[in-house]
Amino acid sequence: MALLEVRNLSVVYHTQRGQSRAVDNVSLTVEQAQHLGVIGESGCGKSTLLRALVRVLPRNGQIVSGEILFKGRDLLKLSANEMRQLRWREIATVPQASMDSLDPVQRVGGQLEKILTVRGGLDRRTAKRRSVELFDLVGLDSKRLTHYPHEFSGGMKQRAIIAMALALSPSLLIADEPLTALDVIVQHQVLEVFKRLEDELNLTVMLATHDISVVAQVCDSVAVMYAGRVVERADVSGFFNTPYHPYSLGLQQAFPNIVRPKDMLVSIEGYPPDLHEPPSACRFAPRCPFVQQKCREIDPPLVQVDAGQEAACLRADEMDTLRAQGLDPHVWQTTEVAVQMLAATAAKSDTNGAHQPSPATLDGGDLLQVQGVSKRYHVGGGLAGLLRGTPAQTVYAVNGLSFTLRRGESLGLAGESGSGKTTTGKLLIKMLEPSVGSILFDGSDLTQLTGDGLKSFRRRAQLMFQNPFEALNPRFTLYRSLSEPLLIHGWKDEDKRLARILETLGQVNLRPPEAFLDKYPHQLSGGQLQRVVLARALVLRPDFLVADEPVSMLDVSVRAGILNTMKDLARDMGLTTVYISHDLSLLQYTCDRIAVMYLGHIVEVGPAQEIIQNPKHPYTKALIAAVPVPDPAIKNLALPIREGVPRPTQLAQGCPFLERCPEAMEACINIFPPSVEVGENQFALCHLYGEHANSPKISAEFRVLSSE
Repeated sequence: MALLEVRNLSVVYHTQRGQSRAVDNVSLTVEQAQHLGVIGESGCGKSTLLRALVRVLPRNGQIVSGEILFKGRDLLKLSANEMRQLRWREIATVPQASMDSLDPVQRVGGQLEKILTVRGGLDRRTAKRRSVELFDLVGLDSKRLTHYPHEFSGGMKQRAIIAMALALSPSLLIADEPLTALDVIVQHQVLEVFKRLEDELNLTVMLATHDISVVAQVCDSVAVMYAGRVVERADVSGFFNTPYHPYSLGLQQAFPNIVRPKDMLVSIEGYPPDLHEPPSACRFAPRCPFVQQKCREIDPPLVQVDAGQEAACLRADEMDTLRAQGLDPHVWQTTEVAVQMLAATAAKSDTNGAHQPSPATLDGGDLLQVQGVSKRYHVGGGLAGLLRGTPAQTVYAVNGLSFTLRRGESLGLAGESGSGKTTTGKLLIKMLEPSVGSILFDGSDLTQLTGDGLKSFRRRAQLMFQNPFEALNPRFTLYRSLSEPLLIHGWKDEDKRLARILETLGQVNLRPPEAFLDKYPHQLSGGQLQRVVLARALVLRPDFLVADEPVSMLDVSVRAGILNTMKDLARDMGLTTVYISHDLSLLQYTCDRIAVMYLGHIVEVGPAQEIIQNPKHPYTKALIAAVPVPDPAIKNLALPIREGVPRPTQLAQGCPFLERCPEAMEACINIFPPSVEVGENQFALCHLYGEHANSPKISAEFRVLSSE
């Protein structure tokens, strides 16, 4: 008997527009110890399916048909109390926003013990002992049980939630986007926890994600969802090697691969259909490069196409040929939606006013010169600090940065959270003032700019914020949000403002642009919002753009579209860009050079391909090793460094990476490393390549003691 069997399950949401069929006639089976990955874009029904399995749908959600058999029992026939008893004990969940699931005013250990005593019936002493075992299981120090959530890093919170889910030894663990927005180092270590749990506990896992590399690393089978339906089911090797549905192929082509980089990522133009009125034929047809007339007339069933593989595609028997064609990114620009979008742009955009890069932008000279810049914050102290027992401290966020950026060049800033990337980006556009050093923009010192000079700089330098949901005023229409920068900089003619806004919306692939003018932010998807944020940054035709984690919260296909758009616009407009990201596979695709930051220092910088293919600094090597590869044949190895950037409240006397470095030497303890040229235009801040290269190695025990 299968552990879980879903038969013809349908779920609707009751809205003001009527019923939206979020899950439509879905059937799947999960065997004991199977690790199933459920993948697809936002809006495809992944989260709704998982929530339906444990019957925790929102109030307007309703299961209208189907069966959910768990160990032979139909969960839809159980009472609310019987379901309450089954949750945690038999089926446990790791929710999508799991890092926000901990009570901020209770110690983490207390929250875990409450589950064990209230739901598990254990006494306090046994619960405390079990809590220690669970923290050890997920790789957390049991001393942390007495800490509050705000004292945990993101990865530690994630593992604490996993420990809670495993508290009562469930048979099935359901995880909904458990790694979204985590740093690659943290993500790697949480993935290692999942792998270890699978091996040690023989756990059955259902994992919903849009990140196919995560599926490649931890799952043995895949279910692909699109528009509320399962369109392909396969084992993980079959999905990655021989996908039979065009949507599966598109998702793979849209994902960057650090091992086998692509010149161009596939963007599956358009969005899933409106499920208030779902199409009667193939739901993927408008976005499919292989569509035929029969696809617009027949709704394809899910049928077996190979051993252990099913697909809902009328041309599945031709996929051996079509698969090769689908590897060409340009094929995806011929879909019905893509052609309509391009036609709308050609008909509606004001090409006469299109921005042309100025000769100064393309002459190859230096646009930005950063000279010995540091940023320090003074925190704590005063009467409040005295009452709380927190003395005054100095946070050394950025330390002695020096680099130049040529016109039209793109630089990637990589590193974990706490490395100083975002602070550096804000310094470059004068949102922060440096404590030490100077920043020259086109020959002018930013610290000296005032009045008209500062206003001119604000027009030429723009920031693209990390979270698109918080970057726009929710009470403003998109037209008003995009008009504001133009009004500030003297665009009094409304017709010219409208023409520029329409042109810019078309350039960022929001088409037809007129349809977006009167919309509010809540009416747009995450990908559309991010394009609006990009449009607002570009509407003044700046020379310099800082993009802070511009795609970290987006689906893979949406992310590919925005990255392609930004890359094309930077080339066409002669933009000088700084991309901030923790994911080196994205920076490899978008940047000319990459600078790796750690504790406010640039520890390695050089051409993007050299940094990826021939890293020199141990930290860069760890970042690259942590990036999951969308290929089940390539498994990520265990990292030699521990999680967590130390709080930068002291300037390092020696190497700032000393406490986490697997190759640390005695010289690293007291001597700050020099910046050494380790390749053509490639520099590393490391004693491994300087005059102290033969210094004796230090023991791992020393690093542990020094970090404590």
